[in-house]
Amino acid sequence: MDETEEEKGDFLEVRKSFEKDPRKVIEIEMDKDGRFSERTRYAMENTLNLSLLSPPEGPKLASEAEALFVLSKRGTVLETTEADFIEGYISPMVYRSSSMKFPQVPIAPKFVKMIKDMNAGSGVPHATITSTINNILDRFFSGYLLVSNRVKMGYGKVEE
Repeated sequence: MDETEEEKGDFLEVRKSFEKDPRKVIEIEMDKDGRFSERTRYAMENTLNLSLLSPPEGPKLASEAEALFVLSKRGTVLETTEADFIEGYISPMVYRSSSMKFPQVPIAPKFVKMIKDMNAGSGVPHATITSTINNILDRFFSGYLLVSNRVKMGYGKVEE
């Protein structure tokens, strides 16, 4: 059996096990090479399946947004490594000054726990929930500067 026949056999086994998976929803899974797993790609296809004639077999992803994200990154290695993430979102000191006073904004407990765990695992001394959230928001708005300014000016306004 040559390599392509072996890969085809593995592909069919994964597909069969996926179709028999009793879960309705699965989380996004990554392979060791940084690509989405076959199971994630199948779940993405199931999530976006609009066919009434052939309903999908097997689980879906949690939301259409997750499925569209997987579809948009399909076949590419996600470039953010742990070191890049820590350097970009946890390490920056810009928002870490104790003299800065910010308004209090409620944050869902699950996000607070995730950020506390990330900060603790990162090894960055004095990482705070506030600084990490502000770093995330800073990077987000920097990446969407043009569109966020257009929304601010009323473009794309949702009509009731």
